[in-house]
Amino acid sequence: MEDRPPPEPGIVHPAKYVGRAPLVPEALSGCRKAPIMAVGINPNLPAWWSAKRQSLYPLFDDYQQYAHYFRYRAVDKLEVPRADYERFGGGEQDTPDSDFELQVPADETGARRVPLKLQPQKMYETYQGLLDAVAEGMGWSGHKLRVGEDLSYGNMVACPSAKWTTRASPEDPKLPPMTVAQRDGIVGECFRERRYFLRQLFQSLPSVLLCFSQSTANALISELKPLFVKGAPQPGEPLESLMSREIRLRFGAAPDGSELGARVIFAPHSTGDSADFEKSRARVIEQLLEEARAGRLAMNPRTGHLRRPRGACVLCTMMRIGPCDYERELQPLSQQPALTAASPGPLLAREKSAQLAWVRETLADSPPVPVAWGDTDEEAGERQAPHAKAALRRTITSAKSWRCGARHSAPCDTCSRKCSP
Repeated sequence: MEDRPPPEPGIVHPAKYVGRAPLVPEALSGCRKAPIMAVGINPNLPAWWSAKRQSLYPLFDDYQQYAHYFRYRAVDKLEVPRADYERFGGGEQDTPDSDFELQVPADETGARRVPLKLQPQKMYETYQGLLDAVAEGMGWSGHKLRVGEDLSYGNMVACPSAKWTTRASPEDPKLPPMTVAQRDGIVGECFRERRYFLRQLFQSLPSVLLCFSQSTANALISELKPLFVKGAPQPGEPLESLMSREIRLRFGAAPDGSELGARVIFAPHSTGDSADFEKSRARVIEQLLEEARAGRLAMNPRTGHLRRPRGACVLCTMMRIGPCDYERELQPLSQQPALTAASPGPLLAREKSAQLAWVRETLADSPPVPVAWGDTDEEAGERQAPHAKAALRRTITSAKSWRCGARHSAPCDTCSRKCSP
């Protein structure tokens, strides 16, 4: 239970329960240089629903633990085994708007240790199915393609909620919507001012951007509209129309003059709109295969994973959370030799400056938040997820529900709590 990252990958590690507390904003999950990135509006909260009340959300004792958890999270989240949850007093009284806490006994050191197990996430398993289909379609025998290595996933807003909406939900009357002012404040703080998503996007520079759901498409197209160079997607354009043609965006020109960009693939939400997604799945796979046939997605036979896109990254080695399996193939944007965590600071700063210049250019053309995000409310059934609840602290984490979040649909609203950095 030391204040340092775990010695190995994965998210199941020794943990202790700490009750309820504010949740941390979520970073991009997976390798920062994964060539495919899936994007949503904001993270889900499975524990909002009664069947998932045993869900746990991590808190962290230091920034290395935070980096480790999101780097190695793949297709699962965390929960207490159901039998243990009930043994600790969990049940019907354990609702998002209550002050209930599990009765986890303390051990001889005073720590309330709690067992963890993986909680599979259907959405993330869908991502894995897409990777497997691409490998099969390309005949890549012996591949090791997997979520977290070849496909990362993140959100335009970093803080979680049960649903992204400013309207009351007829199917879930207890779910509290945001006000329009709260929504605009969240977006202004998280997306525009702190720039979480854009900084991660322009560090990753993925070859493919996967956008699931109509609401996410509306927000993404509105915010990145100046970057689209092919297909001319429009805010509010139906998914069926967006899926019918090739759509590309341009990140920018590297110092050596080479143009960098991504194919943007749209689709219905795979869990909240599963019937429509199944009808569209073959089309999504075909568009991914088009990128593979063109060489923009290619397997490296040395690693069994997809080749990394242009740009340096020293996250894992600088944070000391693990080795970088792709260090030999990373090519910096700036015209200089390969960069590592041991490289001189000015060289690393030059690379970061190239990324941040594109972030600033993107935001310079942003429409007002009420215009860009005015049509982003999630419709009924658009996501199958939750609100915060149980809590745990491990060497690297601790999890719980959030009192404020239990009363609002999104965490950073008018409760006067700001997102953590």
